[in-house]
Amino acid sequence: MIDGREKKGNKTKEALLNATISLIAENGLEALSANSIAKKANVSKASVFHHFGSMESIQQEAFIYSDVLMNDALAKIYNESIETDSFSDIMIKYFLFFIDEQNKEYLILINVQMQFLVKASYDQEFEDLIFSKDSEKTPFDLFELLLNDFYGDKLTPSDIELVDDLIVTYINGFATFLISTTDKKWLLSLWKEQIKMTEIYIQTLIDKK
Repeated sequence: MIDGREKKGNKTKEALLNATISLIAENGLEALSANSIAKKANVSKASVFHHFGSMESIQQEAFIYSDVLMNDALAKIYNESIETDSFSDIMIKYFLFFIDEQNKEYLILINVQMQFLVKASYDQEFEDLIFSKDSEKTPFDLFELLLNDFYGDKLTPSDIELVDDLIVTYINGFATFLISTTDKKWLLSLWKEQIKMTEIYIQTLIDKK
């Protein structure tokens, strides 16, 4: 059973992670500091190091936390749709969720995750830091689960992985547009075309068997 002190500690830790994510979205990774995080979370600087030990640790945990939040949002759509909707329908629902004005805070998560991934692409030490502790829940795992549900009996595991990588590539490209534009109608039509292309690609893999 969690006592009062642990509950308060968990609440402070969550506030620090949310502050970290907000600051990265606002000012970029390079501007992040213990002072700015503490100020944003309205706690002492000592609390940052008490809960995370180091700046490296809080960055790593912020990346994982953003993964969990994103996964939880997609998992809700998945669980409500898997029995009735097609692969395309669910993928479009994912997209509609992220361009809904009520869910605009998730664009902050996309922004932050992109910053992490870009830096990790050229900074080996940073990549080792961020990915040395895997999240138990990631949005990319959910896409692979979705692919397995619809195509697991028709595609090999390596084919599933290839398509999953293709979807991740689409997501990274669209993330840039989602963050920078408000032309939602155009974005949705483009997303539908990308999903159509994905299904054609999947069918090509199936036909090769």
